[in-house]
Amino acid sequence: MAAKQSVIVLGLGIAGSSIAAALATRGHHVTAIEQFGPLNDRGSSHGDTRIYRRVPHEGNVYVEMANISQHGWRAWNKASGDNLYLECGGIDAGPEDSHMVAAAEKLCREYHQPFQLFSGSAFNNEHPHFNLPSNWRVVYQPASGVVRPDATRTFLHQQARASGARLLFHATVLAIEPSSTNVSVQTTHETLTADALIVAAGSWLPKLLPELKVSLSIERRVLAWFHPTASENAAAHHMRHTNHTHPWINNSPIFVFDANGGWYGMPTPDGRIKIGHDKHLHQIIDPDLSPTIPRAEDATKLSACIRNYFKGIDSKPQEMKSCIYTLTPDHNFIIDRHPDHENMLIFSCCSGHGFKYAPAYGEIAADLLASKPRLDLTAFTLQHRGHKVTRFS
Repeated sequence: MAAKQSVIVLGLGIAGSSIAAALATRGHHVTAIEQFGPLNDRGSSHGDTRIYRRVPHEGNVYVEMANISQHGWRAWNKASGDNLYLECGGIDAGPEDSHMVAAAEKLCREYHQPFQLFSGSAFNNEHPHFNLPSNWRVVYQPASGVVRPDATRTFLHQQARASGARLLFHATVLAIEPSSTNVSVQTTHETLTADALIVAAGSWLPKLLPELKVSLSIERRVLAWFHPTASENAAAHHMRHTNHTHPWINNSPIFVFDANGGWYGMPTPDGRIKIGHDKHLHQIIDPDLSPTIPRAEDATKLSACIRNYFKGIDSKPQEMKSCIYTLTPDHNFIIDRHPDHENMLIFSCCSGHGFKYAPAYGEIAADLLASKPRLDLTAFTLQHRGHKVTRFS
């Protein structure tokens, strides 16, 4: 394949945005197409914060992508002059027999990454906002933290354009016509032709490429933001006016709990705590329909995490927003070539935990275009659908 190619990228969520910027900065001629606006909230890439876990418990390939991504996030911080990635530490916590917690510890040891082991009671003593069961096992990773989705997408779009990429928004794809030498994409505005096509369309992958017969479960999730109680707010006000950081940002790690189906969350820069549930209400949705506005049953579900595992936090959500999980049967990502078209790549970085690997997607796409992959992506092939990766009990 040619060293520098013309490439069409479908989708400007985090995978497509990373790929468009990475390829453009390498000299490829990039046109990226997005059916919604630049910072839309219709997929899985929007919001104020996402979790970055330095050693993800899902397995080796995820740890290797996190390694690439950590270097990338630090480079993006420097290039943007902004804190797109904030290191605040993170925990995987759960009962003594949790497979998730055991996997996190095992992978930290295997990759020689710093971590500390705590009991739930010992961790609570160091982080008094937490109220974990005393006999839980806790794996603390100091290099975990939060990343900022909307700020990151804005930076990547600017970087892509500065390197000559063309970004088309509010453009619906009507047809994809591959050949042995190129790929044509017909949109509502124009027809484009390029040497290669990269489809990073998340929930819309089955509709764009129905011949693949990809089985995806597209599910509604809701995130909720909770505020410290009045007494905690008073303490925060005092700290701000005595030149101290808000206690959440200064002391609170991101967290993943292997309990009640799986909780996750993080501190936010405005001093709140953000909570999500891995399965939430088990609602299958059509991504083409407008998101269902969060309601009382969503608040009831998410408030349980605050009541059970935290102290000093108001259990009534101050804000809620909908999001999408796009799940393969084994919860692995899909990164592969189209089985019938060598010049088409599929990037469906799904399962609700893809944003942390943002810098890796562009690197992987560049490697695949050059036919020099550095990572073993076997677990992400279209044909590989095995046992579910380690998640929550």
